[in-house]
Amino acid sequence: MIIEIHAPHSEVNESILKPVKEKVLSFSHLIKDIVKAEIILRHDTAALPQENKICEIRLTLYGDSLFVHRRSASFDESACAAVSELEKAVQEQAKLQQGLPDQITSTVKV
Repeated sequence: MIIEIHAPHSEVNESILKPVKEKVLSFSHLIKDIVKAEIILRHDTAALPQENKICEIRLTLYGDSLFVHRRSASFDESACAAVSELEKAVQEQAKLQQGLPDQITSTVKV
C-alpha cells in the first residue's frame, strides 16, 4: 500500500502523522484490496478560525474508493475524527466483501 501525505502551506507535526499512518496501515489487515491512501491536511482560509483545519483521507481500493472529510479547530482533532469515521467505512466495506451475494443462481440440466 502506498501512503501519500500532503500538507500544502503548513507544517504538520510528526506526532499527528504517526498515529494516522499506523491506523491507515492497520486497515490493510481488514481489506486486502487497498492500493493507496492519500491524506491531505490543509487550512481553509474562507472558514471561521475556530474550524479552519481540514483533514481529508481517501482510500483507493480495487474498483472502489472511500473518502472522509473532517473539519476542526486543530489538525489533531480533525485527523482523529477522520480516522474514526474511515474505520467505520472500512469495517462496513469488509462486511460487504465477506458477505453472501445478493442473489444466488444455479444452473440445472433438464
